Amino acid sequence: MLQIILKRYWFLLLVISVSWFSLAHTELLAWNRPLIHQGEYWRFFTGNLAHSNLIHWIMNMMTLGVIYFIYDDRLSNWQFCLLSSLLAIIGGTLIMLTDYHIYVGLSGVTHGLIVYGASIDLSSDRPKSGGLVLTAIALKLALEQYYGNDPWVSDMIGIDVAIDAHLIFAGLGLTLAVLAYWLWLRPTYADNS
Repeated sequence: MLQIILKRYWFLLLVISVSWFSLAHTELLAWNRPLIHQGEYWRFFTGNLAHSNLIHWIMNMMTLGVIYFIYDDRLSNWQFCLLSSLLAIIGGTLIMLTDYHIYVGLSGVTHGLIVYGASIDLSSDRPKSGGLVLTAIALKLALEQYYGNDPWVSDMIGIDVAIDAHLIFAGLGLTLAVLAYWLWLRPTYADNS
């Protein structure tokens, strides 16, 4: 039974485990602009696994779990792993375009995963659900940009909500979905016509 669970859900279990152990090492792993400038480039990736506190970690793991179970019939564990790694590395690098000095948490990656999954749905056999999810996430991002950070959530997680990171990662998720469509999905649709 345990072997079946590990085989079926290894990506989700891996992220939960690694990020759980990362809680004790947030200072070493956090995306930190001055330390990145000093050559600590691993922080582009590891900042996504570090969290400000237990509540922040729980919120992010619950969000990742929901996304995983929504899209696990369309994305394999390896696809989740590759996509999350690309989002973390490229998104972590793109955060350099903001004025953040410190960034922690998986919320950027989860925004990218949601947009990627919904975009793939939009271009496949689930256009209504994909369109609905993309509309909802676009509205959320627009409200965050207009109204700013939610003080209630900020109080819970002990840091400002990284609304610019949400926008960057969502845009990156859309970009990766468009690339995936043009590189892999579009040719199969053309062959079936």
